[in-house]
Amino acid sequence: MLSLVKQLCLGLALTLFRVVSYAQSVPNPTDTSYVMDLLKKGESIETSAPIKALNNYQKAYSFSQKINFTKGYFESVRLMAYQLNNLGRHDEARKVALAAVEKAKQDTIKRHLGLSYFAVANTALFMGRFQEAIPNYQQAARYMQLDGSPRNVAVVNQNLGYIYNKQKMREKALEHYRKALAFDTTLTVDKADRRAIATDYFSLAVVYSDMGKSRETMANYLKAKQWIDPKNDLDFMINLYNNIGFEHSLAARYDSALYYRNEALRFSRQLGNTRHELEVLMTLAQTRSQMRQFAAAKKLLDESHSIAVKNKAGLTEFRNIYREYAIANQGLGNFKAAANWLDKYIGVDDSLNNQETKSLLQDYEVKLKQAESREQLAQKQLSIDQLQEKQKRQNLYLLIAGLVIVGVGGGLVFAYLYYRQRQRTADEALLAAERQRELAVVQSELEGQQKERRRIAKEMHDDLGASLTAIGLLSEVAKTKMGDKTTPEVEKISSISSEMVTSMNEIIWSLNTKNDSLNGLIAYTRAYASEFIENTSVTLKTDVTESPREIAIRGADRRNVFLTVKESLNNVVKHAHASEVHLTIRPDADHLFIEVQDNGRGFTPNEKTALRNGLGNMQQRIEESGGCYEILSSSAGTSVKITYPYPPVSAPKILQT
Repeated sequence: MLSLVKQLCLGLALTLFRVVSYAQSVPNPTDTSYVMDLLKKGESIETSAPIKALNNYQKAYSFSQKINFTKGYFESVRLMAYQLNNLGRHDEARKVALAAVEKAKQDTIKRHLGLSYFAVANTALFMGRFQEAIPNYQQAARYMQLDGSPRNVAVVNQNLGYIYNKQKMREKALEHYRKALAFDTTLTVDKADRRAIATDYFSLAVVYSDMGKSRETMANYLKAKQWIDPKNDLDFMINLYNNIGFEHSLAARYDSALYYRNEALRFSRQLGNTRHELEVLMTLAQTRSQMRQFAAAKKLLDESHSIAVKNKAGLTEFRNIYREYAIANQGLGNFKAAANWLDKYIGVDDSLNNQETKSLLQDYEVKLKQAESREQLAQKQLSIDQLQEKQKRQNLYLLIAGLVIVGVGGGLVFAYLYYRQRQRTADEALLAAERQRELAVVQSELEGQQKERRRIAKEMHDDLGASLTAIGLLSEVAKTKMGDKTTPEVEKISSISSEMVTSMNEIIWSLNTKNDSLNGLIAYTRAYASEFIENTSVTLKTDVTESPREIAIRGADRRNVFLTVKESLNNVVKHAHASEVHLTIRPDADHLFIEVQDNGRGFTPNEKTALRNGLGNMQQRIEESGGCYEILSSSAGTSVKITYPYPPVSAPKILQT
């Protein structure tokens, strides 16, 4: 299945090919209007009747040559070459494009040269000849820039970035994607091609993901999201959200991965694209399996498999589905079913490998012929290189003699300066050593605190967690055995043990240094709200945004903010008599804003309500973390607003407590 980046590159190439204006067509083969009419008719049926469209382009091409109509000739070339490539007739497309380059060299119009070189490069890209495509794209970019077409230059750099990334030359790929972004942003905001800019950021994110740089990947995905129109570019949103979900899955942030992939599923169903829906369902199942929710994963796979069968999906899609089925059934303990799905997976995988092997053999034969030609050229080049090498050696001897003279003089000057600076360097070294010792002490204290937090969290999880779980299980067994004679004390033991497990998990979360980040707090708060409200009669609506930057937060601050939100949600369920609660989480430039708003009956704050709802505790927690807490209540409902400022120092200097 083609990646989004490849689809976008080829799509942009088609966009470049379609930049043309037509004169009014007149069905009379005696003037230039006849050529433009043929081209226009061909484009209108290019998708529905590709062979007929190609015939129109070829007629326009021949007639343009006959009457020496330059513009019609080059417009015919660009459309005919593209259509030939689409039909797999790459050799014909290459021949036409190379002839156009030679003709354009005799012309003074830069646009014709740019389009001709682009046609050659694009044909080479279709054929997988990257080394041929690269110099022709560079030539096309040069002439398009001279012609004053920054959008076309951006398209060329997009294609070059795609080629270099395919060759695993990541830095070169990043360089060209950045150039494409620079050209796309030369226009004013109101005239900019927003999808093109989003494509540039998306392409940068894909390369960073291949390099394993998660932070840069997420930052560029979020920038792409800012430029795209979610209503008119659903296909882009589907791929964007699915890729963001993949990055969260890699970092084991499964609740965030589920959120983005569920959004991608919603977009694909809104678009009505079954291919997208099939893939997103499969990736959702993969995330559920990673969370060990194998029953939910199997249900999603059933939907994905049904769509694949109905739409006659390719072997690659079935192979991925079979693999996930095997994993899900193994997790459910159904080893017989897992073995059956694994057999299907191996069969499809072998079939795909056979196809790939055949393709590789064909490519090998082509490359062998190319290698023989290169060897002949290499022999000629070798004799030239030997003569040049002899000349270089002579020049090198002269250079070495000059460098020796300069080196001796420079050495004397350096020795003098070194002597004068020696004492100053020694003093600076002593000062640096003292600062290094101070830094080592601070780092040692920080590491000790982090180690102690991890130890406490581990012991609580291993010892207290196991004990509390055992108490809960034993109380449930006792309730089962007692039946209708269950005493309130047993019920209370079961309830208290469950609440203690929840509280302990929250404490462990706050102690774990791996969670000391703003996005970790946002993800945990959103997940808790969804789980807590799910078991009530209240409807939860969320408006949650993640931060594009990784910001470190102390464990104590994370706990204070989370407990304040938890208490606010608890008050809604217990006292507000509300049918709906809206949770808003928005990270701004220097602070985190959280609002819990319900449509309940409201209340008048006084000493009694402050004691009942723990309002004083909530305010105290936020003030301890340097934040602000505000509660507004009326007959239309209650709104709790929390503002928490980010730490004023960089992450390495924050002492964990």
